[in-house]
Amino acid sequence: MRYYLVGGAVRDTLLGIVPHDVDIVFDGSVEAFLREKPHARRAGSGVPVFLADGHEYIPLNGESIMADVMNRDFTINALALDADGRLYMHPDSMNDLREGVIRPVSPGIFQQDPLRVFRAARFAAVFPDFSLHDSTIPHMRACSASGDLANIAPERVGQEITKTLNEAASETARIPRPGNFLRLLAASDSLRPWFAELDGADSIPAGPERYHGSDSVLEHTARVMDRIAEIYTRNAPADRRDIPLALWMGLCHDLGKRTTAPELLPRHLKHEERGEDAALSLAARLRLPKRWEQAGRLAARLHMKGGLYGTLRPGTRVDLLQTLHAAHIAEPFFTLVAADSGDDSLPERMRSGLRTILSIHLPPELRLQGPAAGQKLRELRCQALAFLA
Repeated sequence: MRYYLVGGAVRDTLLGIVPHDVDIVFDGSVEAFLREKPHARRAGSGVPVFLADGHEYIPLNGESIMADVMNRDFTINALALDADGRLYMHPDSMNDLREGVIRPVSPGIFQQDPLRVFRAARFAAVFPDFSLHDSTIPHMRACSASGDLANIAPERVGQEITKTLNEAASETARIPRPGNFLRLLAASDSLRPWFAELDGADSIPAGPERYHGSDSVLEHTARVMDRIAEIYTRNAPADRRDIPLALWMGLCHDLGKRTTAPELLPRHLKHEERGEDAALSLAARLRLPKRWEQAGRLAARLHMKGGLYGTLRPGTRVDLLQTLHAAHIAEPFFTLVAADSGDDSLPERMRSGLRTILSIHLPPELRLQGPAAGQKLRELRCQALAFLA
C-alpha cells in the first residue's frame, strides 16, 4: 500500500503556505486500506472517502499516480508527493505555479465535474495575484451553457462558497479578494442557477453616481466583500471565526437591488425588504447553516440602518443593536457596515452603544412584570444612548 499527498496540500507547501486541508490517496484496494487503518470511517456515500488521523484518504483516480494527477482539475493542483519525496505532476504544473496561472488540466474537466466551475471561482478569490489562462472562462461558459451546473448536489455548491470564505479568513492566506468569486462567475455566465439572485446584477447600477460611482450592483457587492477582508487583515483579530460570516453578509446585503423596477433606477427604494427574501432563498438553496441564513437575512434588512447609525433615533438604535446582539452577529455586522459605507468610525461607535445598553438593567422592583418590564428596560436603554450621543 502506497500513500501520496495530493492536490492543494502539495501546492500550498510549494508556495510556502501552511496547508489547511490534507488529502491523501492510496494505491490499493479499499479492503487493504481498511486493514491498515481499521479506525478509518467512511464519509459520504459517493466516491469512497475515509477520515483517519485527521486527514482524508481516497483511492487513486485511475490506474497509477500519474493517471490520478492528470485527472485533477487545474494544473496548480495536479501534484502528488510520495513518502520518499518524489513529486508527480502535470507538465505545466511548476511553470503555472511560478507564473501564477489558473489553467484547466484538460478541456473536459468542467464536464467531468461541473463543480469545478465554482472551484475556479474559489481560486480566483483566494489567489487574486494569479491570472486565468485564456481557456478557463470559455470552458466555464460552455459548461454553464450546457445546463450541467443544475445537476450538482446543493451541498457541494454550498461547501464551495463556505470554503472560499473560510480560506479568505485563513491566517496564512495572501491578501484575498473574495469578491473575485462573484466576478468570475459573472464573467463566465455561471451565476445561474445557484446564485441566481445576482444573475444580471453586473448590468444594474448600484445606486446614484454620487454614492456608488459607476459600479454595478455586482461590482459593489464584490468590492464590499473585498473591503471586509481588508478590514480584518488590517486589524488581525485573534478570533477569526466571524470573518466568513461577515463575508457572507457582504454577499447578501444588496441582493434586493437586482429586483428594482427599471424605471426606478438608479435608486433602489425598499431594496432591504426584497433583499431579505432573496437572502433566505439563496441560503436555503445552498443548504447553508441556519446561522448563515439568519445573518444574510438581517444583513439585507438592516444594513441601511447600520450605515445611518449616527442619525438614528435612540429607540431605533436600541432596537438595531439588540437584534444584532440576540442573533450573535454584532461584530460581523459592524464590519459589513464599515465596508459598505466607507466609514471606519462606525464599528466602534456601534460597539460603544452596544456596551452601553447591555450595561443597563432593571432595578429589582421593576422585574417580573411581563411586557411592561421589557418596555421599561427599553426606555432606560434609550435614555442611556441619548445621553451617550
